[in-house]
Amino acid sequence: MRWGLGVLLATAASVALAQSAPRSDPGAEAAAAIMQEAPPADGPAALAHVNRARRLAGKDLPRPLELCNGNRSIGRSFQENSRTWLEPTKVFDNLYYVGTLFVGVWIVKTSQGLILIDALGSANDARDRLVPGLRKLGLDPAQIKYVLVTHGHWDHYGGAQYLRDNFGARVGLAEPDWHMMSIMPLDGPMLGNQPPPKKDMVITDGQKLTLGDTTVSLYVTPGHSPGTISAIIPVREGGNIYPLSLLGGTAFPVTLEPNPNGGGLLLNSESVRRLARLSRQAGAVGIINTHISNDGSADRLSALAKRQKGQPNPFVIGADAVRRHYGVFDECLQAAIARRRAAGG
Repeated sequence: MRWGLGVLLATAASVALAQSAPRSDPGAEAAAAIMQEAPPADGPAALAHVNRARRLAGKDLPRPLELCNGNRSIGRSFQENSRTWLEPTKVFDNLYYVGTLFVGVWIVKTSQGLILIDALGSANDARDRLVPGLRKLGLDPAQIKYVLVTHGHWDHYGGAQYLRDNFGARVGLAEPDWHMMSIMPLDGPMLGNQPPPKKDMVITDGQKLTLGDTTVSLYVTPGHSPGTISAIIPVREGGNIYPLSLLGGTAFPVTLEPNPNGGGLLLNSESVRRLARLSRQAGAVGIINTHISNDGSADRLSALAKRQKGQPNPFVIGADAVRRHYGVFDECLQAAIARRRAAGG
């Protein structure tokens, strides 16, 4: 598996490093390069944000706090988790996960078919992992109606065209990421030698996607990429509905302002704050992300496997924890902004 978060392209030095190495495994190269970066040196401004993030995280939200260390936690997660495939899991009555400890697919079951959030890293992953995983969960791949790709990096879109070609699924991204995929080099870290899907659906900000008995609310939240998509997803268990908030990107941009590869740190912060407000308005009581190691989903999947009858679903963390989660995320972003400004922009 290759790493497609694309953060290396944001600086000339990282681009040069990525392009100078053989292209046999750009994901491992990218992760190794990030792990070689020095830990961030915090001045007073950055340190103040890190300390606020620690207070918000408390004892129950350690994973998002790791982002205050910069993108090193993402590189470490790739190295440790990208080849560890999890047992396909039913999380709620209408929500399932298929993927690795690093990245995967959330499947929303509706009365008229399936909505997939992301598509793994390649056609082979879709054929050999996702499709068998769906069948193991009792889900019919022929019922895949939509593949919503959170952003245009290969580890999220890689299997999308396979799903469209074989099952007729519609593939949706926001326009800025359709464009980004069209101009990025195929052998770069973002595309990782995985051809992007052919342009299909354009997801717009505030779009309500209804399939059968389920409506997913979609928002364009630039930052990690120019047109990252986030969502509010209603899930069900025991007759109750629990809105979940999904942020579509994890690793931070390394520039303040937008560029062709990303939305920039400033827009990323605005997007996180906006999604936090939207999540509060929607009554969100849980967090998910397709990179499951940095939002706490991996820990919650583990807890779910040990859940006893009558115990609450570990993904239902409450509105206050959702608020604090995004507060931690944003304080870590503010620390990254302070570091970048201290370094001269």
